[in-house]
Amino acid sequence: LIVACCDCFLSRCVFPQPSPEYPNFQYLCKLCSVHVENIQGAHKHIKEKRHKKNIMEKQEENELRALPAPSPAQLRALDSVVLELALDLSKLTLSQESVSSSLLNNACFILACSLRLYGSCLTRFAFKTTAWISVFLCILLCLLKFSFEDISNSLGLMCKVSAGNDVACLTTNHLAALARLEPRLVPLVLAFRHWANLCHIDCQAEGGIPSYSLSLMVIFFLQQRAKPVLPVYLGHWIKGFDVKRVDEFHLTGMESDSFVGWEHRPAPAGEGRGDGRQPVSASLGQLWLELLRFYTLEFALEEHIISIRLKELLPRELKNWPRRRLAVEDPFALKRNVARSLNSQMVFEYIQERFRTAYKYFACPQSRNGANASRGLLRKKPRRSRTARPRSLDRKKSGEEDADSSDDEDERDMEEEESLRAGFTELLLSDAGMDSRSESVSQEPSAAESPSALNGLLMDSEEEEEEDKDQEMEKQDSIAPEDMHYIFDRMIFTGGKPPTVVCSICKRDGHLKDDCPEDFKKVELKPLPPMTEHFREILDGLCMLCYRELSPSLIEQQKREQILGSLERFIRKEYNGEYKAQLCLFGSSKNGFGFRDSDLDICMTLEGHDTAEKLNCKEIIEGLAKVLKKHTGLRNILPITTAKVPIVKFEHRQSGLEGDISLYNTLAQHNTRMLATYAAIDPRVQYLGYTMKVFAKRCDIGDASRGSLSSYAYILMVLYFLQQRQPPVIPVLQEIFDGNTVPQRMVDGWNAFFFNDLNELRRLPELHQNKETVGELWLGLLRFYTEEFDFKEYVISIRQRKRLTTFEKQWTSKCIAIEDPFDLNHNLGAGVSRKMTNFIMKAFINGRKLFGTPFYPHPGTEDYFFDSKVLTDGELAPNDRCCRICGKIGHYMKDCPKRRRCAVHTSKNDYLLQRSA
Repeated sequence: LIVACCDCFLSRCVFPQPSPEYPNFQYLCKLCSVHVENIQGAHKHIKEKRHKKNIMEKQEENELRALPAPSPAQLRALDSVVLELALDLSKLTLSQESVSSSLLNNACFILACSLRLYGSCLTRFAFKTTAWISVFLCILLCLLKFSFEDISNSLGLMCKVSAGNDVACLTTNHLAALARLEPRLVPLVLAFRHWANLCHIDCQAEGGIPSYSLSLMVIFFLQQRAKPVLPVYLGHWIKGFDVKRVDEFHLTGMESDSFVGWEHRPAPAGEGRGDGRQPVSASLGQLWLELLRFYTLEFALEEHIISIRLKELLPRELKNWPRRRLAVEDPFALKRNVARSLNSQMVFEYIQERFRTAYKYFACPQSRNGANASRGLLRKKPRRSRTARPRSLDRKKSGEEDADSSDDEDERDMEEEESLRAGFTELLLSDAGMDSRSESVSQEPSAAESPSALNGLLMDSEEEEEEDKDQEMEKQDSIAPEDMHYIFDRMIFTGGKPPTVVCSICKRDGHLKDDCPEDFKKVELKPLPPMTEHFREILDGLCMLCYRELSPSLIEQQKREQILGSLERFIRKEYNGEYKAQLCLFGSSKNGFGFRDSDLDICMTLEGHDTAEKLNCKEIIEGLAKVLKKHTGLRNILPITTAKVPIVKFEHRQSGLEGDISLYNTLAQHNTRMLATYAAIDPRVQYLGYTMKVFAKRCDIGDASRGSLSSYAYILMVLYFLQQRQPPVIPVLQEIFDGNTVPQRMVDGWNAFFFNDLNELRRLPELHQNKETVGELWLGLLRFYTEEFDFKEYVISIRQRKRLTTFEKQWTSKCIAIEDPFDLNHNLGAGVSRKMTNFIMKAFINGRKLFGTPFYPHPGTEDYFFDSKVLTDGELAPNDRCCRICGKIGHYMKDCPKRRRCAVHTSKNDYLLQRSA
């Protein structure tokens, strides 16, 4: 019985293989990477749907590996279908040249504007029926006054104008140069894009991947071939190159239209010579089949990153990218995963299935007369898939028009097609050697890869199906060479199954983001009842109560200064004169909006060093952590050197206050002083600031380390509202100065000037015009951000009264844009996901309803207004981006500092136990 069980398990890839990590588990399923405890568990596992699905996929994979190499007649048929498809889909640079010249000629009417073409029309990867002309705009302010409708309408093409898209221009120029270098690249990319379009996997809005990532995938394949067709630029020939430090090497763009510039930062720039391109004779059809085989059977999509910069495979661990779905690196934006829109495992599995289907179709001989019969055979026994949908979705893409709408266009298309056919054919015959087909697409399958050697994966019940397949193979072998024929057909590639539509907001399937029920913009705001005098007084008292209950007393503020002085003396003593450290409090401890339990934010500077330019901040922070561990009054010392600003975190034993020490965070000190000035102008500023912080804390939306906004960001939202109120409650301190020129107070490369004379400020006549109570202002704030302010169009900026657009700042991709008043490149909302944005805005919407509907609670029951269950509809804040150990963002579980600290503590305990034993 045991022998029979073992044979049964082995036939289903479950092996008796105990692991040192899991000594109590006797079996390992190599297909599912699952450890099983005993025989009963193994029996249960092999009956699971996931295991059965993996068995079927393994069987299909082995069948695909066993397919014979294509015949010369088959390759000629593949050549023909790919070339004809490219000729039919593409359009030479006639439209590109006419559009670019039209745009450049019309640019003279737009003052101080420079136009540059980028996108698929420049790379020649564009379709004839969907030609998008993308234009780079260097200076953008004048766009609001002028229109390009006459240009786009005269050519029948959609024109998209963008600003500040330097990376896209660099990538476009690079791809265009590769297209000129290798004539087979354009038809391959067009065929690959057309296949993706037929399979409906190139629509970002529905959870697919962008079209230009498909171009990068083709280029990557041509670089990774055993005999490369395209060169790579970074590799072992560069002195000091290491794949583990690949992101230190940056491509800088095309030089002389033939070379790719690169630089090693901070080393001086050099010139990339490229490596790996060899003269090859592979035909277009052979490359097409190899491309499908590469992504179906050879390349581990979930293990490595598709990067066209280097020859070596780039593991995901080097970029700290998660091991799931597809990862495609932009060659000029190294932190960007081009395929990040593919956020559903169901869609990824659908794409894998489409690769397998396409490879099977093109790797098997197909006849001209039997194309339909072959199509029916491929769909003869369709497998169920989680990606199948009961209904198909009509796909609408803006810019798609009928290319044959007029006789003139027909003639122009025919002329261009003839020109294209002649050009493509000449290039392919001369450069690719279509008559020579010495290379083999796939190696002959070994016995280990054949289906018969699959350890019994093919069940007895499938013998009949195997006989049908054998008969079909005989039919395919009997196809005459002249009858070989392939077509690009949606039903052949998909079997009529569209991919699952996945919402990019809630990550659920079945609807798009425009129809997402969780989108706060879909919430209908009902009119609020009129404010009563009694309810206004309740709101006034509530806001003042927040301040009285939570603001630190004078004694508590002095205690913080004593802790600071004690730390400074200790650090100076321990450094023994090597460093004369100076510590300074900043942040909530000094800006007028701090709670009694707020963290101690401390900035450390060293005498004799005005800036940190010549200092090794990482080394100093690590040394400081060792020094603080000697302090008996501190605990939980943790250096964090990987953050943008390296810090040492600690906890003060006696007070229980947490704190962190950073080096030369001098700009934050000026920021603290400006916020303290705003707080001192009018008491309503502090009342509203404290109320906002209580609101954010109760709703669990005030911790930037967990993916929401920081308390500092909420204070800026309060100040911005008070500046925009009519009449304003506070002025814009950075716009008050004598003369016409803004005074300069440069700190870390930024102007930290603001008007700080409180006596002069209080004399300003406009400050005394607003007579609203703090309760009225609080409700007004909630209504302002839910009814009036457009987060998509504008940036929250307290440095100017004039509205600042997201278009001007080039922060259009962010859900919430909050500008730091000094560091103008810092968007405090950059780390907030769309899901978190919806959660925050729903809390504001619920707060508007709660604080805008008169209710008269009994004294002492003011918590009614800050009930988190009401404000958040009983939901928890999104934590899908948070570490499962510490609950913070910015790292994965395996890199969690808390986990490492626990591991060190455990190893110390084990060591002590061994010593005592």
